[in-house]
Amino acid sequence: MLKSADGKSVALAPPDDEVRPQAIPEAAADATERRRSEADLEAIEAYAQNIVDTVREPLLILDTTLRVRSANRAFYQTFQVSSAETENRLIYELGNGQWDIPDLRTLLEDVVPKSSVFNDFELEHTFPVIGRRVMLLNARKLQAGHHGELLVLAMEDVTARKRAEEALLEAGALQSAIFNSANFSSIATDEKGVIQIFNVGAERMLGYTAADVMNKITPADISDPQEVIARAKALSTELGTTITPGFEALVFKASRGIEDIYELTYIRQDGSRFPAIVSVTALRDAQGGIIGYLLIGTDNTARKQVEAERMLLDQRVRDQQFYTRSLIESNIDALITTDPRGIITDVNKQMEALTGCTRDELIGAPFKGYFTNPERAEAGIKLVLDEGKVTDYELTARARDGKETVVSYNASTFHDRDRKLQGVFAAARDVTETKRYEQSLQQANRAKSVFLANMSHEIRTPMNAILGFSQLMLRDHDLTPRQSQFLGTINRSGEHLLALINDILEMSKIEAGRTTLNLSTFDLPVLLKDLEMMFRVRTDEKKLLFSVELIGDVPQYIVTDINKLRQVFINVLGNAVKFTEQGGIGVRVRADRQSAPGPSLRVEIEDTGPGISPEEQEKLFRHFEQTKSGQQTGTGTGLGLAISREFVRLMGGAISVSSQVGQGSVFVIELPLKEGEAEAVQAKDTPRQVLTLRPGQGPCRVLIADDIEDNRQLLAQLLTPVGFEIRLATNGEEAIREFERWRPHLILMDFRMPVMDGLEAIRRIRAMPDGKEPKIIAVTASAMDENRHELIAIGADDFISKPFRELDLFQKIHAHVGVEYVYADMPVDDADPESTSELTPLGLAGLPQGLMEAMREAVIRADLDDLLEQIDKIEARAPRVAHKLRRLAEQFEYQKLLDLFAEGASTGEESAGSGLSPAGSLP
Repeated sequence: MLKSADGKSVALAPPDDEVRPQAIPEAAADATERRRSEADLEAIEAYAQNIVDTVREPLLILDTTLRVRSANRAFYQTFQVSSAETENRLIYELGNGQWDIPDLRTLLEDVVPKSSVFNDFELEHTFPVIGRRVMLLNARKLQAGHHGELLVLAMEDVTARKRAEEALLEAGALQSAIFNSANFSSIATDEKGVIQIFNVGAERMLGYTAADVMNKITPADISDPQEVIARAKALSTELGTTITPGFEALVFKASRGIEDIYELTYIRQDGSRFPAIVSVTALRDAQGGIIGYLLIGTDNTARKQVEAERMLLDQRVRDQQFYTRSLIESNIDALITTDPRGIITDVNKQMEALTGCTRDELIGAPFKGYFTNPERAEAGIKLVLDEGKVTDYELTARARDGKETVVSYNASTFHDRDRKLQGVFAAARDVTETKRYEQSLQQANRAKSVFLANMSHEIRTPMNAILGFSQLMLRDHDLTPRQSQFLGTINRSGEHLLALINDILEMSKIEAGRTTLNLSTFDLPVLLKDLEMMFRVRTDEKKLLFSVELIGDVPQYIVTDINKLRQVFINVLGNAVKFTEQGGIGVRVRADRQSAPGPSLRVEIEDTGPGISPEEQEKLFRHFEQTKSGQQTGTGTGLGLAISREFVRLMGGAISVSSQVGQGSVFVIELPLKEGEAEAVQAKDTPRQVLTLRPGQGPCRVLIADDIEDNRQLLAQLLTPVGFEIRLATNGEEAIREFERWRPHLILMDFRMPVMDGLEAIRRIRAMPDGKEPKIIAVTASAMDENRHELIAIGADDFISKPFRELDLFQKIHAHVGVEYVYADMPVDDADPESTSELTPLGLAGLPQGLMEAMREAVIRADLDDLLEQIDKIEARAPRVAHKLRRLAEQFEYQKLLDLFAEGASTGEESAGSGLSPAGSLP
């Protein structure tokens, strides 16, 4: 029976052969003896266990299966386990398997079985609870009687000793390394200061060999003497005692047991000097007496340089910080930085003013807390973190006193040198006044739109009557030539005034962003030919060369907005002709299919005019701006080139100018090139004069609603002779009543009328029974697209702008009502008053030569009045010829007239120019 450390008795089973049946008397005697023996055994085992427990090293008793039979007190205390966790367990199972150590297995399974004793087996392992330990294991095999063979395993914790040995080795190595290091000067002296040791570091730093100095000089002899004197003086003052300059000054503090590290200048053998940091230690014997001094020095040159550079760098940093802070504080915007969580980390004075809080109050507070909409402010920070930056992010800041300010934020993330996100930098600009200005501007734009709409209505309405009645009267064959001339002048003046109005309205639409492209396919050479014919008379009048040239492979059919392109050509060419007095004008068109980002059409318009100075070039494309030359001519609105630039931009291109004063100018127009097909070219309608409605059709009732008497009469005079049944109304209410009584097929409805305008009238008619039946065409003097769109939206089928052409009116009525017309019963050329196909030199052969010469001279002088007077002279002899010549003159077809009047013209051939002029070089 063994006792464990916790006092429990461990029964050892007797051998099997001891258990056998006996007679009862014998059994009783044996039992008494056995109890005595067991008592003795227990006493022995208790004695043995007490001995084991007195051992300070942990012990384990293992059986042959390596199960723990018992352990001593030191084991339980050392490893902080209980007997229940230890006894009757395999040693490898202890500590939840933490004792399953390969080296321990080697000892117990390989080494111990071959020998009954094993000493000092070193084992280093991380044990449960106590951590990393170094153990010396000693093993002994014992024969324990009926216990069989046992194994005693003693453990000695030598961790501290091993660490001490390692530290001692390291300390020795470190001491040796320091003393022999070439980076430190180690100088040891005797008590009088004479050098006894001079290591390799001292040799390298000072240039002496050990033999040069040992037992010969003191460290004071290799130090700056002035510094040694100054040190002696300073120490004497500090310590209140007289200290002799020399070695004593270098070691005085150390000799008194005071730590002493100072800076000193050493002097090398070659006389050069370097700063050193010197640490002095007194060397003492066992009794505490000083036997010498150890001076360890390091070259301080590098540190001095580093300190100097650091001081310079620190100064630069301070300067940069001051400069940066000055920039931040001088910024007109409120600047702020936050960390990624949206917590403010820095602000400037503007942010303080915006919020009414101090910098200290703002730093560390949430960014969102200073705005009327914290959620939007927080969302702004998240947006910056997600996308890297935001621009024009509007928030409303609320100051401490309740004042609200609308601000526009630009923000971006910022990072450190390692590209690690640090936070958000934001700049907020007060846009309160800007917002007010924008609102005022919007109000002004609305007011301008209202003004332009009113102006359009007020001017176009009388212009409609002027141009309409003049066109109507020009159809009267009973007019005298002088009357026709006067009507032509009225019509041309009206067209000119209308063109000026259209320019102003077009620029207004451009500014409002309401101009749109109307793409179509057209014949480019035909357009250029028309332009050439348009400007040829004016260039010939000024005796200028004029050429239009297609260079290279230019496609015949292109796709763009032909009306806007034509207007650009007219504007730029018109300026070139107006300002060029000698030399010429050239138009060059080429296709560049290799340009980036895609094929382009390049048009160059060159003139030899006065040129444009660089200062004037800057304002060339501004609205209502004119160059000095333009101001001197006193013509134009200053809108032509501004409109041209906007049109070109709208078409996806660009217009530029290069010019030299006194040499001329070159305008370059570049447009994206998109080729078209011939089939897509829209055929031009041949104008034909409407005589009557085609017989066999039912009556067509037309209601005309307009508050202006002239406009009502114009429409009535155009439609009544043709056969339309007409009724008139002066406002929207009358139009509704007439619709209810008369049920017209078509209503021509004015837009602006008193009592009830056209919008409300259309809306009410469409809401009435059968109100969907009539076709309604709005006749409007407004040039604003939104007004037209509004008319269509409420129920108008179409609109026609005042002033309108007679042909446009009849075509729209045909398109919507379906009526058919009878046109003038004559050849097409005769039906068209503008046709000139009969006019040939042969057809003029019967006219007097003097009259022909007079007309030719009038054309050359561009004297329209004289030309019309000459044409009047042939009215009685050849009225049809006179009519056609007058039409050419009124349309400024001077080139055609010159060709007709040309001397020696081929008989029977038309002489009107029919092709592009050959390319000509400018002088």
